[in-house]
Amino acid sequence: MKPLASRLNATAAAIRLSTCCAHLHAALVVASLMPVTAVASCPSPGQWWQAQQPLTNAELLASASQQQVVLLGEQHDQLAHHRWQLHTLAGLHALRDDMVIGLEMLPRSAQPALDAWVADELDKATLLEQTQWDDAWGFDSALYMPILEFARMAKIPLVALNITPDLRQRLVNDGWESVPAAERHAIPQPREASPAYQTRLTDVFNQHDMGDNPEMLERFIQAQLTWDVAMAQRLSEAAEDGALAVGLMGLGHVTYNEGVAHQLAALGINATLSLLPWQMSHCELPETALADAVYILADD
Repeated sequence: MKPLASRLNATAAAIRLSTCCAHLHAALVVASLMPVTAVASCPSPGQWWQAQQPLTNAELLASASQQQVVLLGEQHDQLAHHRWQLHTLAGLHALRDDMVIGLEMLPRSAQPALDAWVADELDKATLLEQTQWDDAWGFDSALYMPILEFARMAKIPLVALNITPDLRQRLVNDGWESVPAAERHAIPQPREASPAYQTRLTDVFNQHDMGDNPEMLERFIQAQLTWDVAMAQRLSEAAEDGALAVGLMGLGHVTYNEGVAHQLAALGINATLSLLPWQMSHCELPETALADAVYILADD
């Protein structure tokens, strides 16, 4: 067995890798979405597509509004993705007054600041300071402010879905049983990843020069599963009283319904819908298993 110091260093490196890769994961997913499918009628920007067929906004939103949880994937640095999320949120809120917006971007410690923001008790600068946005997330807050402003205007609750890297490291390194329930926000141990999800996470891990280190790979996968189940648990809580919980998160947590949706199912939440933006190229759509529906964006 390796010395304790070496094992702890490997754990810390895997957690750091999971943190950076969770952000990079979205870009890698976009780059590796294969195979794609050519369709007879070329999709147009502004259309929803499901199972290789177009849907009207009314059809898609009506279906989504009847779910317990809707997941809206994003590539974090893409303005068009956040505009699509905002428009989708507005459409859903027109059908569901009892909507809650969950944010991957912030850990649970930010919840008091989010509550105060929705109650119109904080200005933007104070919100960013109290949530420690730059440290907790790092992506430009300007990309997200229209969504946050919409939530405050419409008095839609905002829910912090994430946990801190320190807690994630404790859970991966020490195990769930060693961390009291109150200190882990009652997050349960995650359901085991499917073989396909393990393969995709391994591909992400291998994008980095980490060498052949099965122990570090396993810790990286466990860190990602911890991230998934933490968000799933918080969304399930938000949906407990019948509200529609809409989660905003990176593409890698949403694709193929094997990240957060997989963990939601283990928590008894099966009425979920995973939606993604899709930028067209050569009149091709992603394979149907990628998401429950995709929204067509103009090709950059």
